[in-house]
Amino acid sequence: MKKRKFPMVVIVYVLILSSLACSFAAESVLPDVAPSATEEPAPTEEPTPIITLTPTITPTPTLSIGSTMIREKDGMPMVYVPAGEFSMGSENGYDNELPVHTVYLDAYWIDKYEVSNAQYAAFLNATGGNQKMDGYYWVDAGDEAVRINEQNGTWKVQDGYGDHPMVEVSWYGAQAYCEWAGGGLPTEAEWEKAARGTDERTYPWGEGIDCNLANYKNCVGNTTAVGSYPGGASPYGALDMAGNVWEWVSDWYDDGYYSGSPAKNPHGPADGAYRVLRGGSWYNDVNLLRAANRLRGNPNYTGVDNGFRCVVSP
Repeated sequence: MKKRKFPMVVIVYVLILSSLACSFAAESVLPDVAPSATEEPAPTEEPTPIITLTPTITPTPTLSIGSTMIREKDGMPMVYVPAGEFSMGSENGYDNELPVHTVYLDAYWIDKYEVSNAQYAAFLNATGGNQKMDGYYWVDAGDEAVRINEQNGTWKVQDGYGDHPMVEVSWYGAQAYCEWAGGGLPTEAEWEKAARGTDERTYPWGEGIDCNLANYKNCVGNTTAVGSYPGGASPYGALDMAGNVWEWVSDWYDDGYYSGSPAKNPHGPADGAYRVLRGGSWYNDVNLLRAANRLRGNPNYTGVDNGFRCVVSP
């Protein structure tokens, strides 16, 4: 029998098929180890921005003539009196106003108005009523001129008199009120400078006087509401510093005090028998309304025409 011979083409074709089969088998085999997952890179944290705060600076208001404030305790408007010198006393008055001398005062605030009946009644209600100091009552509450009355333990103001100045108040009652309000009574020097400024004027507004400028003898015949005479304002804006009611100040009285008083921030004699009142009242003539005029009074004195105002340091 003859052996069959295959053509060369067939042999080559078979070999190619065998090679392809092996290659396919190799690619079909799964790997023994699963491929590791590709890890995504961790996100880069962005830096927290640093905010630099620039402080806001509120400028402090410059205090000067015309500056005002409201006292928190009793709602009293106050006017500012700058530091500086003024001439105290008068050569056209009484001997106790001599010698005229230069006084330097630190800055201070003074009440624009005299303390009113409504304010004083609120004070009495807040402090337990009419009390004694050194054996004397703050107020002569039984006098008919007093326009506040105690009713069932509460001090009330008579209708129509709430904004009139408090009267029949002793020096003790005036000082107690001012301390409660956060200040004190003005010194003689503080009162006079606030009343007449630095140009040695006779009255708070200047020279000359009539019933359009102040409440004094024969103009009304009684107290008027505080602030009723805006034309009579002092150089710093304080009202009623001439007329309406006399005003207690803190100093002890001494006829000759000006001859040896300190040139800076005088506070009066160390002691005495009388305190000082300033400004004149609705009952007095024009000479007693002069800003340099001085009156003495027993500290327990209460009258139908005496009241007060307060000062506060800046």
